[in-house]
Order: sequence, then C-alpha cells, then structure tokens
Amino acid sequence: MDISYRPEESMKALIQLGTTGHFPLFHEVWLSDPEIKEKRFQKITGQERARAKKLFQQVSKHRQLEHKKTVLLSMTDDDRKLFVKAFFKLVEGKILDQKMELH
Repeated sequence: MDISYRPEESMKALIQLGTTGHFPLFHEVWLSDPEIKEKRFQKITGQERARAKKLFQQVSKHRQLEHKKTVLLSMTDDDRKLFVKAFFKLVEGKILDQKMELH
C-alpha cells in the first residue's frame, strides 16, 4: 500500500469539491468579497498564471486542510485574491469538462 503524499491529488480533490459547491479551503468572507466576485470571471494573464502556479505549489505542499488555510491567511490580499480567482477558473474548467452540453 502506497501512502505517500501527492500534492496534486489533494488540490484535485478540493477542485472536485468545488464543482459541487463546497469550498472548504476558503473562508466565507473571502467568497463574499465583492472584489473577488468581480475578478473571478476575468481572464488570467500570463504573469498571473505564473504567480498562481507558485501560490498553488505553496498551498498544495501542506497535507492538512488547516495548514493549507493558514498558508492562504498568510498571503497578501492580492495573492489570496489571485489564488481564489485561479481556483475558480480550475473549478469552472472541471465543470465544463464534465458537462459537455454547457459548451
């Protein structure tokens, strides 16, 4: 039995939860922030994509959900908003992949 930790699997699981409307990684205040609501429908630029990738690596290297939340709390507001925006883009992509009739 292989019990090694795979960071990419933990993020995939959180994205899958997001497709059903559950976002355990985020505080409710973040999701209700008007600036985040506005930004999550905007395209992600190349620079933002590179920064988001680094942020995802920082978060995903932690095993426990509470540790992941702590990393998000320690981010600057701009980095956190970018992370949330990128996360929602991944959730949106996953939903579209699952529901071909939405294309």
